[in-house]
Amino acid sequence: MPAPTEASAPRPAPAPAAPSAPGRRAQAGALVLAAVVVALDQLTKAAASRAFADGSHRTVLPGFFDLRLALNDGAAWSMLSGRRWLLAGVSAAMLALLAWNRRELCATRLSRIAAGLLAGGIVGNLLDRLRTGRVVDFLDWHWRAAYTFPTFNLADTAICIGVGLLVLASLPCFRARP
Repeated sequence: MPAPTEASAPRPAPAPAAPSAPGRRAQAGALVLAAVVVALDQLTKAAASRAFADGSHRTVLPGFFDLRLALNDGAAWSMLSGRRWLLAGVSAAMLALLAWNRRELCATRLSRIAAGLLAGGIVGNLLDRLRTGRVVDFLDWHWRAAYTFPTFNLADTAICIGVGLLVLASLPCFRARP
């Protein structure tokens, strides 16, 4: 029986592909969204800090919405006020958790958007906390004089929307959509 020639010898199976380009592209998309959120957050906070440093405010919708400067050294509703480093550590831990779970978080379009909003919002507030020890808030919703919602900023908005989208993305009806 003749020896197998190079042309007739079995060929080895192709090596497994490197992580897919769409996976990396998806993660890059979430990072770009996060960067846009951070940039918009920091720009709006700088503008509000300049415009309302004297304690003034601007009424946008009378009885409902004002722009006013508020410096918060705590978390939402001033919880943990004065615990700058604890809150910075929690923010850093949340960013690490997002990075650790980035493949799962970038599995669907909805979860990618959620991850980008969460990361951008966390970084936006963390930058304030590290730079000055306080977060700049300026969006003030209220119902006449009867109810005032805590003043917040774009980073807070991104975090809340990101959490909501992450909850939606975890529902079975949203999981199968890449």
